[in-house]
Amino acid sequence: MTQVLLHTVPQQLRALYTLIRVVPVLSWGISSSLLGLGFSYAVNNRVRWLDFILILLLIILLHGIVSHALNDREDWLSGTDQLSPGILSGGSGVIPCKQYSLEELSWIARAALLLALIAAGYFLWRAGPFLIIILAVAVWSATAYSCAPFRLAYRPLAGEWLCAFPAVFACAVGTFYVLTDSLQLAALFAGGIHALLAIGLLMHHHLSDISSDLKATPRKLTTVALVAMIMGIERTPLVELLYFLLALLLGIMGGLFYNPVFWFTVPTALGCIGTALTTIPDDIGSITRREYLLYGLIIGDAVSKTAWLLLS
Repeated sequence: MTQVLLHTVPQQLRALYTLIRVVPVLSWGISSSLLGLGFSYAVNNRVRWLDFILILLLIILLHGIVSHALNDREDWLSGTDQLSPGILSGGSGVIPCKQYSLEELSWIARAALLLALIAAGYFLWRAGPFLIIILAVAVWSATAYSCAPFRLAYRPLAGEWLCAFPAVFACAVGTFYVLTDSLQLAALFAGGIHALLAIGLLMHHHLSDISSDLKATPRKLTTVALVAMIMGIERTPLVELLYFLLALLLGIMGGLFYNPVFWFTVPTALGCIGTALTTIPDDIGSITRREYLLYGLIIGDAVSKTAWLLLS
């Protein structure tokens, strides 16, 4: 592939920033980690900020760089990103903009994975072998989501339940464990709720790509693409609606039995449900406007909960 070389440091930084896709990383991994921070403060009444900063670095390396580099590469090779009509979907755009080649994306993913493993060595020494499980989940999710032989993003339900949910859940639980050297049911609830909200957002994100995903080789049969084939395109928002309803139910349970901060989930989930119900799934403009709204709702939910926990 013809490649425009990145000669200057600003060009290199701009390309890396584009690849990372800050808003998705913020709404998934960083927001989930914020919840782990908030609940750890509720337990210890203090925060080990250096540890938390290193956790954020790990999230950016694994989610923002490894996962996105591999996803961009595989989705370009299958053809779905080249055909996508989406505005916020269709990859980060570093390949069509000739910021990175396919080979460079592979190299960047390997380099970022190596850096993440080096950084994780500190946590293994600091917090013990339980972190091996958290790290294994993170690496598995970043690679198995897009890459053969698993390529779970190309299989209905598998991408969200075997990669997306564990990854987001692990960000909250891992952060809490590193900062407290313990586990707590409330932190598990927080991670589960945020993971469900994030999966709902992912299903909404996939709406723009249904037509291109079904034309890809191999075919990218996301859950919403399967629903479109079986029930019609107009039924596809029901998938994200289901995940938002599950988040609502967990939020109510958490508020009743564990911590009143979980009541913040109720208006967030209701807002997400309303967004899903008003989405026109064959209108790219409608999908895009509501995706921005979902980002705001889900990030705002994590920030609000964390602020409440830190200030109360």
